[in-house]
Amino acid sequence: MMLKKIDAALLKQIILVVCITIIGGIIFFSLIDFFADFLGALIIYVLFRPITKYLIEKRKWKRGLTSLLVMLITILLLVVPLTLLFNMFIPKLQHLFSDSSVITQTLQTLDNKVYDLSGQRFMNPDNLKSLQISAADYIRGFLSQSISVLGDIGIMLLFLYYLLSNTGKLERFVVKLLPVKQSDLARFTEELKAQTFSNVLGAPVLATLQGLVAALGYWIFGVNEPLFWGIITGFFSFIPMVGGALIWLPSALMLYSTGSSYEALALILYGVFVISMIDNVLRFAFQKKFADVHPLITVMGVILGIKLFGLPGMIFGPLLISYFLLLTSIYKEQFLDAQLDPVTAESTD
Repeated sequence: MMLKKIDAALLKQIILVVCITIIGGIIFFSLIDFFADFLGALIIYVLFRPITKYLIEKRKWKRGLTSLLVMLITILLLVVPLTLLFNMFIPKLQHLFSDSSVITQTLQTLDNKVYDLSGQRFMNPDNLKSLQISAADYIRGFLSQSISVLGDIGIMLLFLYYLLSNTGKLERFVVKLLPVKQSDLARFTEELKAQTFSNVLGAPVLATLQGLVAALGYWIFGVNEPLFWGIITGFFSFIPMVGGALIWLPSALMLYSTGSSYEALALILYGVFVISMIDNVLRFAFQKKFADVHPLITVMGVILGIKLFGLPGMIFGPLLISYFLLLTSIYKEQFLDAQLDPVTAESTD
C-alpha cells in the first residue's frame, strides 16, 4: 500500500515537472527574441546591485525611486553615447560607397596599380557597381538594425526596472529553486560578478584607449579626419581579435592609393604592433586581473556569446564556458572524488 502511495506521489511529481518543462519551453521560445534584452538588463542589474541594495536597505529609499535613478544613469551612460555615435557615423556611412567617395576612388586607384603589375583588372565598372549595390543593402540593413536597437533598449530598461525593484527577492527565489549547496551557489555568483565587471568595465576602457592611440596614429601618418576614424576604431574594438584592423588596414590602403607608400607601411606596422597589442594583450591582462580567466576561454566565449546572444554575449559567452567548467568541477568533487576516496583509503591501509 505504501509502495503504491510512493509510486503515485512520484508519478504526480514527474507529470508536474513535465508540464512545467513544456509550458516553460513554449514561453521561452515564444519570447526568445527578447532574451538578449533580458541578458543586457541582467548585466546592468549585477553592476548596480550593490548601490541599489545600499540605497534601499541603508538609506531607506523606496524601491521604485531607486530603480528609476539607476535607469536614468543607464540612459546617460549607454543611450546618449550610442545616439551621438550613430549621428556621427550614419551620415558618413551613407556617403562611403558613392561614386565620389574616398573608398571608391581608392579601389579604382588600387585596381590601376594591380593592372600595371599583372595586366588583370578586378574592379571593372560592373564589379564596382555590384559592390556599391551590396554596400547599399548592408547600409540599409545597418540603419534598420540601428533603429531596432532603440526598441531593444526600451525593452531592456523595462526588464531592468523589475529586476531592480525586486532586488534581493529574485536571489532568494533562485536559491530556493536550485538544488545546490550554498558554497557552490556562491561560486556561481562570484563568477557572474567577475565576468560582468571584467568585460563591462574593461571593454569601454580598452575601446577608449585604443581609439585614442589609433587617432594619434592616423594624425601622424596623414589620414583624413583622424579623430573620427579613431572613434570608429575604438567602436570596432568590441569585435574580438580583428576589431580595430577593420579600420586601420583600409586606412593604410587609402594612403597607399594616394602615393603615400611609406606612410601606409608605417600605419600597418603601427596597427599591428601598437593598436592591436592594446586590444589583444591589455584586454586579456585586464580580464585576467578581474576574473582570472584563461585567454582562450575569453576568445572562444566571446565568439560563442556574440553568435548566440548578440552584444550581451561578450559577457555571457565566456560566462557560459566558465559555468560549464565550474559544473564539471562540482560534479567531480561531489561524485567522482567521493567514489575514489574509499579506494584511496584502502590502498593507504
